[in-house]
Amino acid sequence: MKKLILVTVVVLALALAMVGLTSANNGPHGGYTATTDACAGCHRAHTAAGPKLLIEDSTFALCMSCHGSTATGAVTNVNDGVLEAVAGSNTGTPLNGGGFTNYQTAATTSTHDVSETVTDAWGNGVDRGTLAALAAGEALGCASCHDPHGSPNYRIIKATINGNAVTVTQVDEGAQVYDAESWPADMSNVCAACHEAYHETAANVGSDTAGQVFGGGYTHRIDMPYNYGGNANPETVGMGGYTLPLGGTDLVVCNTCHLSHGTSAQMTGFADGGPTGGGTLPGNTTATDSALLRLDNRGVCEVCHQK
Repeated sequence: MKKLILVTVVVLALALAMVGLTSANNGPHGGYTATTDACAGCHRAHTAAGPKLLIEDSTFALCMSCHGSTATGAVTNVNDGVLEAVAGSNTGTPLNGGGFTNYQTAATTSTHDVSETVTDAWGNGVDRGTLAALAAGEALGCASCHDPHGSPNYRIIKATINGNAVTVTQVDEGAQVYDAESWPADMSNVCAACHEAYHETAANVGSDTAGQVFGGGYTHRIDMPYNYGGNANPETVGMGGYTLPLGGTDLVVCNTCHLSHGTSAQMTGFADGGPTGGGTLPGNTTATDSALLRLDNRGVCEVCHQK
């Protein structure tokens, strides 16, 4: 009995010692040794609170135990969308993925729901504007996109998402810059794994029939050079002083216009349901659903197109 108590105390101590843990493919997320202590930070062999022997009752709860609003196990508070200057405080700068509950000190107006209850996605192998079920047994959660045990991909993004192979180039894993926009050129592959119909890369898909490959109307080209058609570089001469991030050196990727986790952007006027004010997604943003857009209304359009 004394040995059992001692082992339990040691395991708890190891979990609490993870306050100083760092980043992707480090700490508890990969780079394990033959005598790693990382397993004890997330799992219990015989007394787990959740499935897969987790110490919390769900994957989301486990992730938030380090990355939540009051957690101290990581400097990336993805719930409030801030890089903690001091662990446990909200004094840091905004994270480049946004936040699930708050972003830039305001409540989010749209998020990816990672509560493990969402089982379908827009344009998932079907027309844009149409929902289709995710891969068998899939429910959207943190581990739908990230591999908690490490990955060769950027930001420990999974090698397989929604049954699709995904490759995302590492661009800053040495420096680990979480609050400066630094997206790889192939970042859109992550979004396309679930929203395939929105990932149209051919020229002129916004103005000819190629844009209706999946149906649902014409669509903006993705993974295109920022200066296609004579556009100016939004990172240097963006309308109103805004900057929009590019993928790699010059590509407009999904993350140029959208935040991955959540945004607090406001939708008013024509952006609130369209000209009639009665539209609903898909096809129209509303005051309560900003479609993960980075800027208010249609600021992401004007920054580049400057009409």
